[in-house]
Amino acid sequence: MDAFRLLDRSTAVLSFDVIDHRVWHAGSYLRVKALLRDGSELHVREFVDEADRKYSFHWQSGSGVLLARWDNAPHHPGLPTYPDHKHVPTGVEATIEVALADVLASIERSLRASL
Repeated sequence: MDAFRLLDRSTAVLSFDVIDHRVWHAGSYLRVKALLRDGSELHVREFVDEADRKYSFHWQSGSGVLLARWDNAPHHPGLPTYPDHKHVPTGVEATIEVALADVLASIERSLRASL
């Protein structure tokens, strides 16, 4: 399922803007800003080609405070899920949530729990 369909179907997402979207023979690049139903934002960046995948899913409050960021920048080699990791307000954690579908499901659970 593609990113646009995931964002359209997510119960957490009110709307989203495509900042950049490029597709070529061997890959793609996507950058999206999504407004979530609680006023927070999800910033999606993903680059994929035959040899590499780089991603960042940055969730922040409406005022810009970090709620969570999932990414695979190779700067936490001590984590068991390296290079995949999750930034939270208290630090950095290992994560198996590495796809947009996983991140949206996590955010949806969090928003349901906060009601």
